[in-house]
Amino acid sequence: MTLLRFVFHHWALKLGAVALAIVLYVGMIALQNAQVWSGEVPITAVNLPANASLVIPEQLPTVTHIRFIAAPDVRIAPESFRATIDLANTAVSDSENSPVRVQLVALDNRIQITDFEPQQISVTLDPIVHKTVGVRVIEPPGSIPTGLTLGTQTLSAQQVDVVGPQSAVAKVAYAQAQVRIDASGLDFNDDADLVAVDSSGVKVDRVQLTPASVHVQIQIGSELRTQTVPVNAVTTGKLADGYYISAIDITPPVISVRGQADALALLHGSAATKPISIAGATHDVSVQISLNLPAGVEALDVTTVSIVVHLQSPGSTRTITVGVVPDGARSDRIYALSTPSITVTIGGATAALDAFDTSTLVATVSVGALDAGTYTVQVVINLPPGIKSLSVNPPTIQVTVTIPAPPPTPTPSLSPSLSPAPSLSPAPS
Repeated sequence: MTLLRFVFHHWALKLGAVALAIVLYVGMIALQNAQVWSGEVPITAVNLPANASLVIPEQLPTVTHIRFIAAPDVRIAPESFRATIDLANTAVSDSENSPVRVQLVALDNRIQITDFEPQQISVTLDPIVHKTVGVRVIEPPGSIPTGLTLGTQTLSAQQVDVVGPQSAVAKVAYAQAQVRIDASGLDFNDDADLVAVDSSGVKVDRVQLTPASVHVQIQIGSELRTQTVPVNAVTTGKLADGYYISAIDITPPVISVRGQADALALLHGSAATKPISIAGATHDVSVQISLNLPAGVEALDVTTVSIVVHLQSPGSTRTITVGVVPDGARSDRIYALSTPSITVTIGGATAALDAFDTSTLVATVSVGALDAGTYTVQVVINLPPGIKSLSVNPPTIQVTVTIPAPPPTPTPSLSPSLSPAPSLSPAPS
């Protein structure tokens, strides 16, 4: 009885002590089998939002001090584990740090992970943004040979699109295209890669430029200058009497020329054309003609210019009498006009009227479609270019058409018959 009382007295405490001893024993056995590997496993970011960039991803920490349980013959290496952070639900902000949990899994099912460091890290997701910046052509120091100067620059694109993390894009001031000038003095004509730089000319990383390169053309010269001057149309010859130049149209009216300073001075402020002949002209003169530039001066972007010399003559009028004839008359009709002539007032340039022989002018009335009868027909006057009809009096005339009667049918003539011989009278005695 005393023994039973001893066994069951404070039985709960005694049972807890036994359980604790079992746990400690199992833990001791586990600790004896647990191992620690101090290698490094890189952390990989997954599910990065499309509109964000992980700020400085190359500085993500590595997982180390991995505690695990495995058989002694299991080989442990960095490729035995995979460490990731899931960014699917991470806030996108260029200034806010977000804590994310590190997930470490063993790629060998014989390895059981019990602990590792770190199990949580802080990251920043920078928004992806766009910006447009200008393009600048830069010649590295000392790249321009002595005695050469750079002329006009032509770029295939004046602006480019910058895309990348907001913190990086904000630093970009312009896109830089570096070129190197050849000592031969030949014009530069090639593609140049673009680099995003800040206001100090320092390269900005983690951004992309579109386009990534531009085509650059640079005119190279020896102390060359570029100047914009008007075009001067040079005419030669005498116009026809009575004509004068009323205006001259020039396309383009101004051009850019390039040359050394002393050669440009020979222009005297304008670029002359080669001579344009207007000798004897009676109408506008239109030509496509080249420029007559001094030696050492060349025109940029143009080889010829379009010139239109507009001519005028003082206007005047003439009143003349013009005969009227039927037009399209048929041979089997007879046409009677109410008047044989009309009075016409014509107008135009005095020189044109003086040169016009009015005696050759004839008015017509169209009768080809008229049948027998009397008709009112419009009078038509055909005048040469530059002369117009101001008035026609009368503007219409009466035309009477008749059909002549057919000639009478001739009567057939009888054949002559023999007449009896006359009787002879007896001679008088």
